[in-house]
Amino acid sequence: MIGADVQDPQEVKGQIAAIIQILADSWNSHDMDLYGAQFTDDADFVNVLGMHWHGRPEIAARHAEVHRTIFRNSKLRVLDYSVRQLSPDIVLAHVVWEMTGHEPPPGISFSEVRKGVITGVFVEREGRWLITAFHNTDIVPMPPLGKA
Repeated sequence: MIGADVQDPQEVKGQIAAIIQILADSWNSHDMDLYGAQFTDDADFVNVLGMHWHGRPEIAARHAEVHRTIFRNSKLRVLDYSVRQLSPDIVLAHVVWEMTGHEPPPGISFSEVRKGVITGVFVEREGRWLITAFHNTDIVPMPPLGKA
């Protein structure tokens, strides 16, 4: 039997899935206030270029900047995700995504269809799950390595 203060693992997975969907929906509507609202006040976000943003306000502001420019026409789609509960109030998630419609920053080359994976740490705070750490990585296709 699950105690009153411990959530059912399926319920937790559903709540994390809902946040992942909110992230995709807010990205696609370019609502970076809603996007940022999914993070803790002291969250850490590392983007695909290795830029490290700290705290909900900076995460939302930096995303708003790029959504006015290189991501203004982008569309994000979640391809797959996994959720692993590490403790009653900590969840690890991996999210595989695909993006189209983006413009590469000056001097950087991105493929027309980008794919990546995010490693996210979610924490339960005051009865709500929020992201406390997100590390985003592009999946870069590699040719087969030759025999040594």
